[in-house]
Amino acid sequence: MMKKQILETIQRHNLVKLHQHIVLGLSGGPDSVCLFHVFLELAKEMDLHLYPVHVNHKFRPGAAEEDQAYVEQLCETAGFSCRTFVIDCVKLAEEEHLTPEEAGRKARYCAFAEVADQLVKSGVSRSGIVIAVAHNADDQAETILFRLLRGAGTDGLSGMRYSRFDETGNRIIRPLLDVKREEIMAYCKVQNLLPRMDSTNEEEKYTRNKIRLSLIPHLEQEYNPAVKDTMIRMGKAAACDSDFLWQQAQDVYEKLVKKSSETHVLLDGRSLKKLHRAIRQRVLARACADLGLSQDLAWTHFENCEAIVFHEGPSASCSLPKGYRLQKWYEDIDVMRPFIEAGENLPALEVYVLSKDAYDYLTPAENRRAVFDYDALTQMYDSQDLLPEKSMTLSFRQPGDYIALSEGKTKKLQDYFVDQKIPKSQRPDVPLLKIGREVLWVLPCEADPKGRFSGKYKLCGTTKKVICIEIIC
Repeated sequence: MMKKQILETIQRHNLVKLHQHIVLGLSGGPDSVCLFHVFLELAKEMDLHLYPVHVNHKFRPGAAEEDQAYVEQLCETAGFSCRTFVIDCVKLAEEEHLTPEEAGRKARYCAFAEVADQLVKSGVSRSGIVIAVAHNADDQAETILFRLLRGAGTDGLSGMRYSRFDETGNRIIRPLLDVKREEIMAYCKVQNLLPRMDSTNEEEKYTRNKIRLSLIPHLEQEYNPAVKDTMIRMGKAAACDSDFLWQQAQDVYEKLVKKSSETHVLLDGRSLKKLHRAIRQRVLARACADLGLSQDLAWTHFENCEAIVFHEGPSASCSLPKGYRLQKWYEDIDVMRPFIEAGENLPALEVYVLSKDAYDYLTPAENRRAVFDYDALTQMYDSQDLLPEKSMTLSFRQPGDYIALSEGKTKKLQDYFVDQKIPKSQRPDVPLLKIGREVLWVLPCEADPKGRFSGKYKLCGTTKKVICIEIIC
């Protein structure tokens, strides 16, 4: 019965094809053990290649190692080699300012992606690989309720999808999404699978646990005995609406794009204004996704975007997560990613090119923005086939670095540091924006609070285009 139910889900949503390679998340809990057991049977019938992956999160010393040993033995008994990853998720959470749940999730999906990448390197087509995870119907209900409490929109209330793609193009599938937890437990008992039980699932330490252990039982008892089924139905209705809206947005997106690159998507602002907000919001989200920002966009960000799209002036901008920005240039809307990413002890910079007239409308950004004559800078490097915005680097001092104090007068960076009385011990930590060995901007820092711009590419009366480099974080 279980196998039939899962097979129907697979067929209805086209999750798995014949001869496919399946990277299967195997925690050792009832859900993943059930999924593994069913796929062992499907592998014979569909000529599937299974690659079970276990992640030891090191959350529960001792018990985590027992889970790992159990999974590895389970795979060996079935004739498979388990790919095990041991990741200190407590440390990961601290380093990246994540909750333990977020750190665990990141560790798992990074491990799955790494195995998928290994298969690609071995000659397997990425389209022939899927990553199977064991989320069930109860997980779906809890996810939708969790998102409802956080004020999610239609997309969030859709819940988890039967399949999705990660940032590198790996397809992730959820074959158990129509199966209830009680059905999984019953299957494990009948098949004598003896999965591991995670004791932390019974602790109301995490929000999702509180929803599962306290909120849902309360709602079932006091309001609706079938609240989980209700959540799932609502999710399916929201998913249907969401899919339609995204299809509408996709149909108009290509028509609105006037120019795109690795760092910019320029949209026709007049046409963008005419769209229904639900479509316009998704067009902007699609532009962000094309540049690498596919998560973390919240309602407040789209509220700010609305203000910029309908701003009456010729220039306005708002910040988006991770250093991205939405900028209005006259009638058009430019979605921009930070051109130069932040590194260790280095800020993140945004680089953008605009007309001199548009630049005149920008609000001042004292000590946070450098500006140069774009045509003068381009002319300097044109013979080397280098565009300034493509060849700029953010780094620290290297032998041979120099800066132009004015047109025709340069100074070694070492001499500049001496003139500025910057202590030797601090010179290696001064951030520099450079093209090759030419320093365009000594960025403000503790050792040099004001910094210094190159005097070689100053704006002048003949300037037509301006290149701006701005510190964003």
